[in-house]
Amino acid sequence: MFAAFLLGLFGSVGHCVGMCSAVAVLLGRTGDARGWRVLLLHSGRLTTYALLGAVAGALGYALTGMAQYSVMGEHLHKRLEWPALQWLQGLLALATAAAALYLAVALLGRAPSPELLFSRMTRWWGGAMRRVRAGELERGDGATRKGLRGLVHVYALGLLWGLLPCGLVLTALLLAAVAAAPIAGAATMFAFGLGTIPITLGMSVAPRHPGLRMRASAWTRPLAAGIVLLFGVQMALRGLAAWGWIPHTNLGGLALW
Repeated sequence: MFAAFLLGLFGSVGHCVGMCSAVAVLLGRTGDARGWRVLLLHSGRLTTYALLGAVAGALGYALTGMAQYSVMGEHLHKRLEWPALQWLQGLLALATAAAALYLAVALLGRAPSPELLFSRMTRWWGGAMRRVRAGELERGDGATRKGLRGLVHVYALGLLWGLLPCGLVLTALLLAAVAAAPIAGAATMFAFGLGTIPITLGMSVAPRHPGLRMRASAWTRPLAAGIVLLFGVQMALRGLAAWGWIPHTNLGGLALW
């Protein structure tokens, strides 16, 4: 989970500034992300991340073929594992490393943005956001938007924000799959979401400082690319260690790979 938090914290420095800034600015201008309501907005986003992480963790669990059964009468519990369990875990870790490497290269502008692979999903997402906002505006005036229905509306926008196709989120989902358990996957994605909070909250000042984003990108994107690359190297080493090609390494009680 700590690795997921660092991925969100440092990866968002370069990636979210370009990817989510328009969303944050728009919601800030319309009043959907002002004051304490912004916390509700991001709560919805983190809820979506956690749900997606649970699904990814469940898929990782299924891929690794882990199951438990009870031997009736003896009250013994055994854990079954496929002979290829370690190989599959290593493969998931290496897939996460490959995604992180591509994202780092894309952040440096040396490869197409991974979001281009999801252009159709992005159009669907944009249409869904517009429909939710338009539907709320048609139901009532500004007074009703401040009541319970308005709060539900903000939370729903946050849920949809979490579905925005994003290469950084995809990388985190692969990390959640490596966790190989629904609860662990959900916790991994929640930690990732918490890591993105400082940058996404900071983007709320963008309307008052139009040139801030351009000036920040000059150094934040290379910094983020370097950190995401280091994360990819760590995942690659974890995958190789799972395959037995290199030994596992710990720093105190913290597993490095």
